[in-house]
Amino acid sequence: MKTWNGRLLRASIASLVFVGFGFSGRARGAAPTSRPSQDSSADLRQEVQDLRAQMEQMKVREQDLEKKLQAQSAPGPAASAAQGSADPTEGLVQDAEQHSQLFSDVGMSTGYNPSKGFLIASDDGNFLLHPFLLLQVRDVTNWRDDAKSGGATDTQNGFEIRRMQIGFDGNVFSPDWTYRIFIQTDRTGGGASLFDAWVKYHFPDSPWYVEAGQFKTPFAHEQMVFDRTLLAADRTLTDDILASGEAFSQGVMAIYDNADAVRVKADVTNGFGTNDVNFEDYPMRPANFGIGARGEYKFMGQWKDYDQFSSVGDKEDLLVAGVGVDWTEADPTEYVRQAADIQWNHGGLGLYGAYIGRYTGQNGTAGDTFDSSAVAQVSYLLNDEHWEVFGRYDYLKLDSKEFAANTNTNVHEFTLGVNYYFYGQNLKLTLDGTYLPNGSPIDDNGSGVLVNSGHGEAIARAQAQLGI
Repeated sequence: MKTWNGRLLRASIASLVFVGFGFSGRARGAAPTSRPSQDSSADLRQEVQDLRAQMEQMKVREQDLEKKLQAQSAPGPAASAAQGSADPTEGLVQDAEQHSQLFSDVGMSTGYNPSKGFLIASDDGNFLLHPFLLLQVRDVTNWRDDAKSGGATDTQNGFEIRRMQIGFDGNVFSPDWTYRIFIQTDRTGGGASLFDAWVKYHFPDSPWYVEAGQFKTPFAHEQMVFDRTLLAADRTLTDDILASGEAFSQGVMAIYDNADAVRVKADVTNGFGTNDVNFEDYPMRPANFGIGARGEYKFMGQWKDYDQFSSVGDKEDLLVAGVGVDWTEADPTEYVRQAADIQWNHGGLGLYGAYIGRYTGQNGTAGDTFDSSAVAQVSYLLNDEHWEVFGRYDYLKLDSKEFAANTNTNVHEFTLGVNYYFYGQNLKLTLDGTYLPNGSPIDDNGSGVLVNSGHGEAIARAQAQLGI
């Protein structure tokens, strides 16, 4: 506070000096001779003397004010005795001075990074706040053969806010303490759901981390990729059914990341995909517990490029292979999920392949089932890094014991599309079309797929994305 008062006084003095010289300039301009007269010189000297006297008076006042502020911030016995009759604004003055001193000591900076967005950070790097937002506006058209009584076709079309996410992440007290919190609104009701809410600690000078809270269970790569960096407008039917798409869970996770080639994650949770539940056991929540792990090996490239399927923004080639497993127990049922995948990006070319399996056990009874799948994906980014074409195929073999008799459980999904990147993943337009020759026995309207077992189904999606 005293610093601000001193600056204000000095600014006032400078203003007076400027005005004084301005008046003196006009005095000089009033005598259009090559040299001033003796009288005008005397007037100028008098003005300077008067100005100096005023400056001396202001300095004395500034010193008196600083002494008063020092006395208020560190009161002596006499001041303490007279506290009851103190100026009511004294507390405000002290509080403002303390806060101004705090920000002066820490030092804060703000700015925008094209890859990270808006940032607010302390100059020493111990505090970082990165707010973010994702908005996906989508138009969906679904056409299903023989979906109505009498064998008539059914066509449905409309707009939706597929995703609206808002949150923030960063670090506190030290770069070793990081956090992330974000929520997503429900596209059918507008209610908010908590997704990520975790804090992570990095043990200094080691490759080890520990994370606690609600997070995505590390299992399959497509499931782990951010919503904003998906290649198509949405995930595969395979990922949504077998990997639960938005599979968040509460628990604790240990992470080994040597920042070079190996990354391993292992967790203990409330169960796979059991986000936003409390501590009570099954059946109060969908499962009793879950244990999972995923390992990844990077043959080449940078880990940050592995957060997307596209090659947009990549500076070098990427090749990463990973395997994952999760066991979730919900007495008497248990689920064992397995995944293996590989991704290769070379120049503008992107290739991805994956296998996902899910075993559902009923304590060894005949009700045990096994579902399996395969995914193949290719993309190509043109040289201007704006246009990108892609194709995707996934096959889902569902166990017939999970459905009524004569239900088609062999699902084929073909997807073709194009992306236009206005500003990388932050601002893009996606147009794609999906065809399921045998339809699907399971509804997945988040991706535009509706139940239509054994009959053809086509989906067209146009999506505009804004991410900051």
